Amino acid sequence: MKLCCSSYSYARALAAGRLTHLEWVDLCGRELMLDGVEFVRSHFPRLDTEYVAQLKKLCADRCLTVACLDHDVPFDASDVDRHVASLTNTLEIAAGLGAPLVRIHAGTVAGSPLLAWRELIRGLSACCIQAKQYNITFALQPQAASPVGSPVEVKRAFKECDSAWLRLAATPEMFNGLSKDSWDEALGATVIVGAPMRRLDTFGADEATDYLQVLTSLWQRRYRGFISVVYTGDEDERGAVARGVSWLRGILAKDALKAAATFAGD
Repeated sequence: MKLCCSSYSYARALAAGRLTHLEWVDLCGRELMLDGVEFVRSHFPRLDTEYVAQLKKLCADRCLTVACLDHDVPFDASDVDRHVASLTNTLEIAAGLGAPLVRIHAGTVAGSPLLAWRELIRGLSACCIQAKQYNITFALQPQAASPVGSPVEVKRAFKECDSAWLRLAATPEMFNGLSKDSWDEALGATVIVGAPMRRLDTFGADEATDYLQVLTSLWQRRYRGFISVVYTGDEDERGAVARGVSWLRGILAKDALKAAATFAGD
């Protein structure tokens, strides 16, 4: 498994101007020594091709993989055509960055659930056609109160869209929550795993999430993709993210040794 950082982790610093977008990329490479980055669309100060090319070049210079581009505007079923156009633009940006994935979120249901479902599937199907043209995969992150908040709804959406360009952005709750068993089948489509971190202890472990269990489950599934750190706590981001990344890296290293020994005996 590999570690990347979402720019959400530094949302306050970016908004306040204490950190520029380019400085964040540099920090991920030089200070955090990460494997990659996950860009969030709303954090871009510019979206022109020259700036996107500059970001891609900086990632290459810092030996960072562009793991994903987060399209952080919830998919609004009430205006699907507008959102499809917006997502097509995000695909263009992702292609310029060299990102293989675009993370998407379903919006909350407003009005008729049946109509919301129909429009969501229509929009996702149209977007997947565009995704194929760009050779970029959509990673759908289930949202509570959205049409795709449960394992059954996610499975149904994948079946009705019937596209190889629509996969799953998994969350920790799917591995150690009360409903973890019901997510088992859907998790086979996982292409990226979010790692929200809110309350960190002295060592950098998150007090709200049992990441030991999450990482163990991922190793058992032989997941080899990115884990994207998303820090949203109240501490200063620079110190907190560094501590959280260090803890996760240490656990991953230990689990890698155990997994290697286990797989060698298979």
